[in-house]
Amino acid sequence: MCSAILALLVAGSTWYFSGLLVEHQHGVAGKCRLSAWRSITRACTLVTLILPSFISTAGEILELSVIQEHDEYKLRIVAVLDAPENYVYNVITDYEHAYRINPTITSVDIFPTDDENKVRVQHYSTHRIGPLSFDITWAGDIVETGHGGIHITTVPEISSFDSGSALWEINTLEDRTYVLHESSMKPNFFIPPIIGSYIMKKYMEEETLAIFDRIERLAQIKLYRDLGEDLIQLKLVSDEKNNRLTRLGYEENIVEIDQ
Repeated sequence: MCSAILALLVAGSTWYFSGLLVEHQHGVAGKCRLSAWRSITRACTLVTLILPSFISTAGEILELSVIQEHDEYKLRIVAVLDAPENYVYNVITDYEHAYRINPTITSVDIFPTDDENKVRVQHYSTHRIGPLSFDITWAGDIVETGHGGIHITTVPEISSFDSGSALWEINTLEDRTYVLHESSMKPNFFIPPIIGSYIMKKYMEEETLAIFDRIERLAQIKLYRDLGEDLIQLKLVSDEKNNRLTRLGYEENIVEIDQ
């Protein structure tokens, strides 16, 4: 099929940021390097004060919401991206190179399944927020349903989540692309109430916008290359001081692609 999906990214990685509030053993649930509850509270309060609000530059964001229902977090985003549908779709379904869209991903494994229409992807990611650092594992079964549809189901046994699902709808809108993404995820690690939920939802929004920025820009660059541009290195994010990825802790925003 292809390689490591952004669907995993938003459906998995964005939820990973809840790990910043985790004091858990290293491995499936990740490890947050804080020594005590008091340290967690102080750090979370600091992050709350410094997290800015951004307006996405990814085409046109029509809708973005993150809600919590009990222990489950649900995300919905609707956007119109300035790139052709087939390029956007190919970027999102490039499972092997998921790190191009989400720099927190450190490695990706792709496994065959009994169903030829399904691919199982597992990826690992490392996240940093201020003094916090933690690792997250996510795995899911992905089915490309045709007509721009992608369905994803989290595999809890090899993930940092008790449950999860996601869908993508990717459709042509003249020379642009309409993208709908919805996902839900239930972390299997502890998140402190009130401030923990607030920071998690805030950070999920910021990471989702950053990912959509990269989808659009990578799709555009692939289009330009197919039209004859010789691009080996892709700089997906500007050098502005307050660009989204820099504020999220990503110092390197260069992506290399095959010629």
